[in-house]
Amino acid sequence: MDETGRRAVSEGSVRRRLRPSRLLVIVAAGSLLLAACGASSSHASHSSSTAPRHTSTTKASSISDGGTKAAVLAAYRASSAAFEQALTTANAADPALAATMIDPQLQSVKANLLADQRQGIVGRGTVTLHPKVVAISGSTATVVDCAYSTTELVYQATGKPVPPATPPENDGIRATLELTRGAWKLAKQMVTEGSCAPGS
Repeated sequence: MDETGRRAVSEGSVRRRLRPSRLLVIVAAGSLLLAACGASSSHASHSSSTAPRHTSTTKASSISDGGTKAAVLAAYRASSAAFEQALTTANAADPALAATMIDPQLQSVKANLLADQRQGIVGRGTVTLHPKVVAISGSTATVVDCAYSTTELVYQATGKPVPPATPPENDGIRATLELTRGAWKLAKQMVTEGSCAPGS
């Protein structure tokens, strides 16, 4: 995939700038996933092995549940930090990725980082998050954000920006997190560049 295609949507994983997608190439998020009791699915791992997913046996949590909401936001921020860290060296094997993400987001991010590594591309800059939990249902939560990003991809050998160069911007993010083995992790993320009001 060329740089232009990857920058377009961070389908959860990578585009030109951070999207905790490239975050960024993000798999377009669909409607909120409802987790059914007793359901199970593949848990992402570096080896793509299968592991049972934590299943919620309680009723849907209200977003007024301070403890759950705080845990979801902390997990969202952790996944963003993990991506930013891995992007600085294009390290797809960074353990922080698997610690904060699951498929399809995890594999999408790894694929993009590997592509960057092959081309000698790394990321520079920062991202300021303004996340809000808008829904929590069982073991699934939805977070929306208007992130201010100054992150851009550069060639590691020269430090020159990977074209096309773009200025800092506010990007709309819609992320889906899932409760897996007792921990919230980023499962999907869709980023729309320059689509939100600053700090909203």
